[in-house]
Order: sequence, then structure tokens, then C-alpha cells
Amino acid sequence: MLNSPAVAALMPTSNDFDRHTPDHVAPLVAYLASNLYRFTGRVFAIEGPDVAIYGPAAVVDEWKTETQWTLSELARALSDASNQISSRGFFPGGPVQHNVPSGRTLKSLGAVCD
Repeated sequence: MLNSPAVAALMPTSNDFDRHTPDHVAPLVAYLASNLYRFTGRVFAIEGPDVAIYGPAAVVDEWKTETQWTLSELARALSDASNQISSRGFFPGGPVQHNVPSGRTLKSLGAVCD
């Protein structure tokens, strides 16, 4: 397991139990494999006492053309599209609002592409 002090600082601590042990995931795995499971196309997250269901991906923008797209037409159409989305991610202690990808990731990608 990767041991990062920055990541470890984000993790809540508790004297009651270790929220990262496999026995916390086992009930969800058993549920997913049982005849009690009633969902389809869903993504679950579990971490200690916290369980979450992610929502489905959704179309946020769309463009249409009467003919087949060319590279330059597609680049022009997508030039105003945002390269980040606001998202609620599941982290220890519950959902957190953030941008995907982060500004730091976009800067790194920009440096590689330049």
C-alpha cells in the first residue's frame, strides 16, 4: 500500500475501528452478489461506515453537423467547451465537491502538450 503523508492526513481516524480493512467492504460485496441486489448500471463506493452510489454519466454539451465532422470543424466546435466539470466525489467522511480534472492536472497536461 502506498504510504503518503498527504493522503494519510485526509483520512479520518477513529479509535473504534479501522475503516480501511477488507471486512468493511465484504458486506457490500455480499450484497452485490446476492439476490437482494436490485440495481443495474450503478457504481458503488464504500469506505468504513460510508456508502455511496454514483449517478449515471450525463450529456452536458452537444454539437450537431449535417455532414461528417472534419478535424478542424470538430476542433472549432469544441474550442469553447469547458475542460473541467464540477463533481461530487466520494472521499472519507462523505461526498466532496471538486473539479475534474483538477487545475493542477490541467497545468501538467499543458506543459506536456506545449
